[in-house]
Order: sequence, then C-alpha cells, then structure tokens
Amino acid sequence: MYYGKEVRIFLKEQAKESYLELKKRNDKESESILNSIERIKGILKENPQYGQPISKKLIPKTFLKLGIQNLYRVELSS
Repeated sequence: MYYGKEVRIFLKEQAKESYLELKKRNDKESESILNSIERIKGILKENPQYGQPISKKLIPKTFLKLGIQNLYRVELSS
C-alpha cells in the first residue's frame, strides 16, 4: 500500500517474456536476477517512486501514449 492505494506491478511484452524465460532456467545468474526482481517488486509496492528518475524528455513516445508520465530506473543484479 502506498498512501492507502494498492500498487500493482505488471510486466509487459519483452519484460514478461524475459521474466518467464528466467523462471525456466536453473543457473545461478538467473536465480540472482529473479531474486533481485522479487526484491525490487517488494520495494516498489511500498514506494512506487523508488529508483533513479528518468528525464521527461527521455521517456519513449510509446510510454507517453500509454499515459506514463513518470519513469524510474532501477538496477538489478548481474
């Protein structure tokens, strides 16, 4: 909950495909990345503005068309 609002996290297109591919693999690097993703998901549910803000002029037009006005960058392991 963030200020009493439910936070939902969606993975779309390439991100979703990559996530599902990582779940199929059993190597240490994949496990490390998955653990990192799960950790960040927990952080984002508490604070959706976590991460390094991306300048509005650098937000891809495809994101703007979807109504995304703020974008943040978070590093994952590996």
